[in-house]
Amino acid sequence: MRSNRDHLRRIGDETQRSREHLSNIEDSSAATARSAAQNTQLLKGIAYTNRVNMVFNGITAMNSARQLRTQKQQLALQNEQHRLQQEQHALQQAVSAQTARHEFSMWRQTPEGVAFVEWQERAVSLLPFLRSRERTWNTAWANAIERTRAEVPEGEKQRIRNHPARLKQNGLRIASFVAFAVAVLCAISFGLQFFFYGLVQATGGGSSERAHGSITYEECLDILADPDNIIMNESDCEAIRPVENTPPSIVPLVLAAGTCIGLVIARKVRQRAAQNDPTLEQESRARIARWGFDPLSTQGVGFPWHESEGFAGYADNIEHMLHSAPSTRPMPSQLIPLQVPTPLQPSERLPGEANDVLVMFHEENEQLSR
Repeated sequence: MRSNRDHLRRIGDETQRSREHLSNIEDSSAATARSAAQNTQLLKGIAYTNRVNMVFNGITAMNSARQLRTQKQQLALQNEQHRLQQEQHALQQAVSAQTARHEFSMWRQTPEGVAFVEWQERAVSLLPFLRSRERTWNTAWANAIERTRAEVPEGEKQRIRNHPARLKQNGLRIASFVAFAVAVLCAISFGLQFFFYGLVQATGGGSSERAHGSITYEECLDILADPDNIIMNESDCEAIRPVENTPPSIVPLVLAAGTCIGLVIARKVRQRAAQNDPTLEQESRARIARWGFDPLSTQGVGFPWHESEGFAGYADNIEHMLHSAPSTRPMPSQLIPLQVPTPLQPSERLPGEANDVLVMFHEENEQLSR
């Protein structure tokens, strides 16, 4: 009987466990269904977000394309405006030039303009003649300077080339800087040595006073001198020998500072000697007395070939008036008088090349006056 009850009880327990297992399976299925529903909602949300992003990206791309087209249109408009401004400016200049030419052409028919046209015709013929004389004159001087420079002794040329270096004395200048740097280093070294020397003196370093539980160097020597000594040896005494604390030497600092001062003084003395050296001036006067000019200090440009100083820049003034007349429209009284300047007379103070050119100028003037 009991066996049947136990069997029935076991069957009931298994049935209960089966019900619980089925219940768990149903709960799990429900949870799975809920999870699937949530995933479905999440996927729908992601899909919606992607669609929104696609729409937004499309709108952004459209705006970017629209901005790019707008910028291109603005750039094209600016280029067109710039081109129109250039065309307008060129047209204005052309109109102004045409107006100026017309006005100048009308002015040339007035008495003042007729006078200018007559002056212009003579000036156009005279200007190349004057320019040719200037070139001939400058060439003659260049040849004379080259010839006389070759006759100057090499020693005089060398002194002139070396004169700037003598005035600067760069070698002594660099040496004085080096000596000053060495003096500064010596001063720093002396200061450090003096500081440590004072520190050792203040702490009693270098003395042979007895320390606790030790002997002095003098006592060690006495023990070493004892014939019965079997304890001490020379190395033991040398180990406790006091170090002599000598004060630092100021000699290197004095030598470096003295060298620096001496170099500075030597540089100043040599510079003053170069400035006061009369050799260059005497040699220059001798060259001027020999050739009438100093070939080592002149280029020949600026020496006039005509007698009157009023003709300085004469050709340049004529050329300027020729170019500025259409805008200035000079009056007859403002026109530069046109004439061939009278050449200088040949002189012993001028080089032979210059005298030959002056003779040629006088012959040309005589032919023009006939």
